[in-house]
Amino acid sequence: MAGKTRTHYEILGVGRSAAQDEVRRAYVAAARKWHPDRFVGRSEEDAERAERAMRRVNQAWEVLGDSERRRTYDRELDGRASFDAPVNGVRVDDGVTRIDPRLLDPDFLAARRQAQLDDISNRSSIAIRVFPVAAVLTLLIGIFVFTAYASDQVRGSTPTTMAGPSLGSGIEANDCVDVISGPALLEVPCTANADGQVIGAHLGDGVCPTATRTEIELTNGVFVCLAAV
Repeated sequence: MAGKTRTHYEILGVGRSAAQDEVRRAYVAAARKWHPDRFVGRSEEDAERAERAMRRVNQAWEVLGDSERRRTYDRELDGRASFDAPVNGVRVDDGVTRIDPRLLDPDFLAARRQAQLDDISNRSSIAIRVFPVAAVLTLLIGIFVFTAYASDQVRGSTPTTMAGPSLGSGIEANDCVDVISGPALLEVPCTANADGQVIGAHLGDGVCPTATRTEIELTNGVFVCLAAV
């Protein structure tokens, strides 16, 4: 998948506040899903994809499964440089438009908002009130732009990219998924058994692309548009 490098939490599909038992259960579930034995007899592409995913799952567990390593990793995620980095919304790489994944990451937005509020604590109360509104507007504009672009790309058959803490464990546009309890999304190989392919998302006041077969509302209020595989 193209896009940002996912965090260990995203790879295991848990939040940063997850208890250690929850992290362990998520690792076991992910390891069962991507274990090479499950892909015996499948296509070479599926087997290689599973092998890469299994490596990422094991690397995530090596860090998050150890309390001290996890604390160190959390400090790295909380590094001030990541909060100060510009959030550009939408960019174009090699002719492919991509949405900044941080616009869909509620943990990043909350941490970035808090960091900036600390910086302006000595400024006027007007500035303090304006920033949360601007952050929300930035998020809404980013999602609106992505949804409109995804609709155009379905008609033009040009790939789009959308990362996914808000959609699931690293779910991106054009990924094939199963809908699991919650509801939430679980990435799966693109076969006839998949529940659908992600082609858009909105906050409830938007619309899905015309190729949408199913519209799923996730637990965080994001509506995800799925096309037939």
